[in-house]
Amino acid sequence: MFSTRTSLTLVAIVFFGLFGAGCDNKPAAEGAKPGEAKPEGKAEQKAEKKAEPASAKVASCNVIKTESICRQFGDENISAAGEDFLKNMCTGEFKMAACPADKRVGSCATPEGTKIYYNDGPLPKAADAAAKACKEGVPAGEWKAGQ
Repeated sequence: MFSTRTSLTLVAIVFFGLFGAGCDNKPAAEGAKPGEAKPEGKAEQKAEKKAEPASAKVASCNVIKTESICRQFGDENISAAGEDFLKNMCTGEFKMAACPADKRVGSCATPEGTKIYYNDGPLPKAADAAAKACKEGVPAGEWKAGQ
């Protein structure tokens, strides 16, 4: 009835949908930990401000040659799903590195990761079409042109 690829895609959608269900998709306040309120005063902000961890992980599933997109996952996605799960879900080239920067149309950030659209490959999208797909997707994402 369903192909293995379709079944794996449905499993991923359900998994990431459950993972993202508790997220409000809003960035944390600068210097705040998840669940903490934003510091009130500027002096408090400076005291609370911490440097980004140098060891933040990033993974990517590059399907530019077949779908003109690359999916990028941050440290939180990798920790929640696991590197092996993400690798097995990838139908293209999986790397523990960011998606290629060259020929990007824009990116769509969601709780499940970031889908990056390219003007290369068999299904290139114009920026306006990619932005619409991002904003109307399930889940809807935050569009950033050219990034």
